Parts: sequence; C-alpha cells; structure tokens
Amino acid sequence: MIVFLVSGLWHGADLSFVIWGGLNGLYLVFANILKPIRDFTVSFFNLNRSSIGHKALKGIVTYVLINISWVFFRAKSFEEAIKIFKSMINTNNIWIFFDGSLFECGLSREHFYVLIPSLLILLLSDIATLNNITVRNVIKNQDFWCRASIMIFAICFILIFGIWGSGYNAQGFIYFQF
Repeated sequence: MIVFLVSGLWHGADLSFVIWGGLNGLYLVFANILKPIRDFTVSFFNLNRSSIGHKALKGIVTYVLINISWVFFRAKSFEEAIKIFKSMINTNNIWIFFDGSLFECGLSREHFYVLIPSLLILLLSDIATLNNITVRNVIKNQDFWCRASIMIFAICFILIFGIWGSGYNAQGFIYFQF
C-alpha cells in the first residue's frame, strides 16, 4: 500500500494522483484479503479457473477497476474526476457508441482506426501465447521473402505510428517532466 501511495505522490502532489496510487494499492490489499473467500467459492461451486469464462470475468473486473483508477490519474483535479464519474453514471444514451459523439471525448476517428488493428495485433499475440506459439519462431521458419516482408512492414508500422498525430509534442508527453 505504501509503495502505491508513494507512486501516486511521485506522479504529482495532487490528491487525484494519491487516490490513483491508493486505489491500486487497495486493489492488491483486497485481492489478498479476499483470496481465501475466492478459493472457497471456486471449490464450493467446483469452478474451473482455467476456463475461458473465468479468465474473461477476471479480465473484465481488472479492466473496470484499473479504468476507475485511471480516471483519477488523468483528471486535472479530484473534483474533475468526480464530475467524470457523475457524467458516466448519468448518461443514459446508449446511442453515443453509434452516433459519432464518442469521438468528441478525446479519441478522434483517425485514432480509433489506428486503435482497432493495434488491439487486434495484441489479441492475436495473446492467443499465440496461450497456445504456446512463439511468433518469433514462426517468422524465423518462413522463407526469406516472407521474413523480409514482415520485418519491413514492422519497421514501417513503428516509424509511422511511433509518433502519431499532428499535435505530437514531446513536452506534452506525460512523463516529460520526470
């Protein structure tokens, strides 16, 4: 808990950073405290921890909890973080996912189109890892022209998307001040 609180202070002396660190610390503390209850529940209901459903549920819970903490990290103040949470809860318009207004929340349409294939690459990488497939070995076992094409594509992808967007500014990078 102390390490996460100090990590929050290291990012900034604002209350929102301390809450971000504190929440992440609390997640680990509660995970350790609740482990016997989780173990009992799994054995009582004879659940399979290696099933896709169980792993998906753990992933979804982790995703939601971490994103809650990131609201505090990215908000300019504690008050702004609370305002963001209120707007998330009070918005009863499911059409924001389909009418384009989602792109007004900081993620442009162009960035969204870059995000989708990037997430697909991460998903395929995870699937390969789960199936004990080493992508490096698969590429290494291809013909020269195929290996060269993959390497050229990867280098171009990194060069194009390594610094993405017309508004890129090194001083705007979140860790530039450290």
